[in-house]
This record gives sequence, structure tokens and C-alpha cells, in this order.
Amino acid sequence: MPRQSLLNELQNNAPPDLQGHPALLNAADLLETINGNLPAESPESLYRLAERIRINTIKDADDLYGITDDIGIKLQDLVASDYLVSCIEPWVSQIREELFGAPEPPFNNDLRSAVHWVESTARADESGSSKASDSAFSNPAGLSFLKRNIFFPENNTIKTVWVQPGSLLHSISRKIENISSSTGFKPHAVTVYLLTGLEPILLRIVIAVKSGRALLPSEPTDLNDDRLGRRRLLKRSLSIELHSADISPAELKNIYERYRTELKIRKTKTLSDEQVRLFYLVRKEGGPPAKGSKAFWNRIKDTWNANHENKPYKSWEGIYQRYKIVERKMDNLFIK
Repeated sequence: MPRQSLLNELQNNAPPDLQGHPALLNAADLLETINGNLPAESPESLYRLAERIRINTIKDADDLYGITDDIGIKLQDLVASDYLVSCIEPWVSQIREELFGAPEPPFNNDLRSAVHWVESTARADESGSSKASDSAFSNPAGLSFLKRNIFFPENNTIKTVWVQPGSLLHSISRKIENISSSTGFKPHAVTVYLLTGLEPILLRIVIAVKSGRALLPSEPTDLNDDRLGRRRLLKRSLSIELHSADISPAELKNIYERYRTELKIRKTKTLSDEQVRLFYLVRKEGGPPAKGSKAFWNRIKDTWNANHENKPYKSWEGIYQRYKIVERKMDNLFIK
């Protein structure tokens, strides 16, 4: 059978979550390289690898970059991931023995049952906790360092539930966090591995952005009036994780372009030495004033001209407009 026809047949017979998903084609390319052909007669190995790729490449809410950005899981990445899994397998088996009484996955290859168990157990724990108000864990002052979540995939998203201190899920979440931080595997993928045995994959590149906004205290607080043009403080940070030794120049260029786009870095020059000196001069003189002050900017003009004979300003408007350019550049970084 021609390759494309075989791929179409495998696609049509795939589990619902994999039909039309790029993970299936990625898995087919990998297995074809490993085995020399596609598994036409017994496609279970293809579907299992595709499911691994699908689960491990679900993006967190903060993720910007991963498998779906035309990177794909490469053969070297799969080998590295499988080797790392073999290193931690005894550790995971020991955890299963400790928590579930057996080294085997409690929901072997059954993701749906595992997810249902996590959700129903979390609900039962919450219900039981609300009835036990005299519990040692019911004191809010003692919960801050105990509070934690457990992450797991649901369809093609990552779901989070809060787990009760002292519960089995709380113990599981601590183990998952330890494994994830030690290996680089995503927490939700470690959850799946621990409960079902479906191995995690270490993504080549992960870019995540975190942002927060706060209304400045000096701004109007009528949130129902969008005409007020309130200025908000915008905090954005970006983290880049590289888990491969062979990141290509093209991939690095893609990373560069993505972070500039996300952080809205425009093609503008950085502040010149002159602009930096003006910035600090204005602050040294106690400005800028809350409202336009001709006397203040005349003083700035005179001070500047006294120390920069080759760059005199003829009017207060000139140096004021020069300062506003500096302020706009800073606003582009932090104010929205």
C-alpha cells in the first residue's frame, strides 16, 4: 500500500483524540526511521507513541513555544527521553509501591480512568475536609505552605485541581513536583506516567511567559467606564528552557523572534547617553511635575545648556519634548 494511503488508513482508525492531530504524523515519521517501515498490521505502537507526543506537548497556559510551533519531537529527543525514563523508572516504581501498594501503574494504559480517579478523589477529599472543621489542617494560618495542585491532561488542555493537605493526592503531587523539577518533564506528563505508565517526553524547547497587571493608584477606579483611559502597570517576564544539545540556528532565530513579538519589543534604538543624562537630570530636579510646568522645564533647559554647550536648547518646549520621548520608551516596557 502506498505510504500516504497507509497513513490515511492509520489516521482514520486512530483513537478520537489522535485523529487529525499532528502528533500522529510525528510518531509515524519517528517509527518509520526506527523500524524501517510503518506498523501497518499492528498500529498499537504508533498510537501509543502518538499519544505520548500528544500528552507531552499540550501547552500550559503560559507556554508560547513547543511541538505545535513546527519543532516536533526529533529522534534524538525521543532517545534521550526514553533513556531518562529508564533512569527514573526504579524511583517511580518505588513511589507507586509506597502510595498504591504495587510497583505497576494503578491505571495501566487507561488515561480516562486515571483522570476520573484524580477528579473524583479531589472532590471527595474536599467534601471530607469541609466536614472536619476541627482537623489540624483546618487552620488557615497553617495552610499556606501546604497548599499545592496536581496537574493532569483533559482532552487537549491541562487541568489543575487543588489537593487537600494530608491526602493521598497531596502526597502524589509532592512526588510529581520532585520528579518534574529533577528531570524537566512537565508535571502533567509525570502524573500520567505515574498513574498509567505512559512515558513522558522531554521537549526540546519550552518558552513560557508570565504577566501581571495592576491599576496604578493614581488612576480613576471606575471600572465600568472604559473611556477613562486608565494606565495599568504591566509586568511581563519570559523563560526559555532548552532540553536538547542540538538546537539549530533556525530554531534559535525562531526563539529570538518569538520573544521579541511576545514582549512587544519594537525596532527602536535603546536610550542614548544623552537621553539617559536627561532622564536623571529631570529626577534630580524633582520632576517631572504632575502637570506641565513652564518654570520647571525652563530650569531644566538652563541647567542642560550650561553643561552641554554644543547641544543647547532654545526653548523649554524643546527639552520637554525630548524628555517625553524617553518617557514613552519606558511606558512601552511597563505601562499599558
